[in-house]
Amino acid sequence: MQVSVCLIVRNEEQNLPRALASIPASFETVVVDTGSTDRTIQIAEEAGAILGHYRWNDDFAAARNYCASLATGDYLLAMDADEELPADTAEKVNAFVERQPHSAGAVILENVIGEERPRHRMVRFYPNDLAWTFHGNVHEQIYYKGEPASFENTALVLRHYGYDEDEYARTGKAERYIPLYERRLASHPNDAYMLYQYGKLLYSLNRLPEAERYLRRSFDLQEYNRLYFPVMAVMLGYVLKEQGRSLEAEQLLTALEPFYPDFPDLYFLLGLLAMDTGRITAIQHYYTQALNIGETDKYTSVQGVGSYKAAYNLGVFYEITGNTQMSVRCYTMAADYGYGPARNRLK
Repeated sequence: MQVSVCLIVRNEEQNLPRALASIPASFETVVVDTGSTDRTIQIAEEAGAILGHYRWNDDFAAARNYCASLATGDYLLAMDADEELPADTAEKVNAFVERQPHSAGAVILENVIGEERPRHRMVRFYPNDLAWTFHGNVHEQIYYKGEPASFENTALVLRHYGYDEDEYARTGKAERYIPLYERRLASHPNDAYMLYQYGKLLYSLNRLPEAERYLRRSFDLQEYNRLYFPVMAVMLGYVLKEQGRSLEAEQLLTALEPFYPDFPDLYFLLGLLAMDTGRITAIQHYYTQALNIGETDKYTSVQGVGSYKAAYNLGVFYEITGNTQMSVRCYTMAADYGYGPARNRLK
């Protein structure tokens, strides 16, 4: 079995060496350049990659599909230049193909954002067959025979550096993506995933009323079974909370408990909202539920909400309500993860 790693790049001389160095030697590497003016092309050539050129037309899916057309492997792994593969990539890929032959696979993207390492899943691995193609000019998704592809989860974890503040500012991603979102939504106004992505970008820019509008439109389309939906709903909850509307957020999210009983981020946020609204007994319930679920790779999740962050907040609850024994137990649990605020509480 041959695997081809496919990258589309432009002016990535700072990131590309790290990405290429992480690709297993047994894998084929395909790099398609969309108009670099730095050393990107030279770096790809020196690494021995198959090199292609694509005239940029504001369409990531079209560029990805062109890159795939140059690959000769049985399976394709789409990768970005600001990502890095782990040392066990070949092992994880082979295990997935043995378990789920001819299937698309969702990898885990671990985002490096300061001290945080939030994770989310994206479908990046798929058979090299014309029935499998990317769709969408921005935040492109894998389709099978013209419909969103079904997939299985892989154990492969890619480290993503693109959300690092310095990297985000250097590449100007926010400014580049806004017109792409607007163009897509002008022709596909009910694209719930794109509405979510635009709302997510606006939230990152602290444009809360606008973010709420797009996230709400995405939420109202009720695509409960799509990979993005639970994290979009939680994001909408944070947007409402940050605008002083915690009760509204709580009412919105409690209705989702039957759909996502194993999503720690949902219960962690419900704990925060219960603190805001003064529902004392609910605080304990929600943080305990988050701890019982634990950390997850099934959903896009913020590190700590199923472990040390939930334990710390539960410790604060017990401390405020006078249960010193339980507060110390929770702070100790959080401190064992190296969580500084918990260590400070124990001093």
